[in-house]
Amino acid sequence: MMDVRKVKEAQLAELKAALVTVEGTPTEVYSRIVGYYRAVRNWNAGKREEFSSRKEYDIASPTAWPASLDGAMARRSGVDGIATAATGARPVSYLLFTRRSCPNCPPLREFMSSCALSGQLVDVDADEGPDLAAAYEVLATPTVILLGSDGEELARGYTKAQLLALLTPVKTGSGSLVFQPGMHETARA
Repeated sequence: MMDVRKVKEAQLAELKAALVTVEGTPTEVYSRIVGYYRAVRNWNAGKREEFSSRKEYDIASPTAWPASLDGAMARRSGVDGIATAATGARPVSYLLFTRRSCPNCPPLREFMSSCALSGQLVDVDADEGPDLAAAYEVLATPTVILLGSDGEELARGYTKAQLLALLTPVKTGSGSLVFQPGMHETARA
């Protein structure tokens, strides 16, 4: 009987040693936090805390837009894409951000060339283009930024219709139409 007991204890010791090194099949779980399947062994314990303290953004909320440095809040409209500062200042120049592969850029380039404002054409595919686009936070082409006399941004337009709302058409002596600075009352904040 002692032999049976020693054999059983030896088997039990072997099983306990094997239990320490047991590996099953890799398991994956679908994570709603990151949106794809990930291995459980790679799960970061901090993800649960991250998930509980996540922020949900409401784009329609006026507090979703940052205030400018001087404290004045710029009215930004996601509906029509025009951003105007509530200053009443008149634009004196513009920056037109375009790229070669942009299908909407040529009509806007032609429209801005008929404008009485002095302007600069910025090709975002050129060397200095991405840096200037980043400085003005331009995320799409075409984008026209109307600038005031101090170089401050007064308004943005992305289409000809938006720019028509911001600029005043004037007939020249030759009968052609040019657009001069003059913000319509409806375009002011």
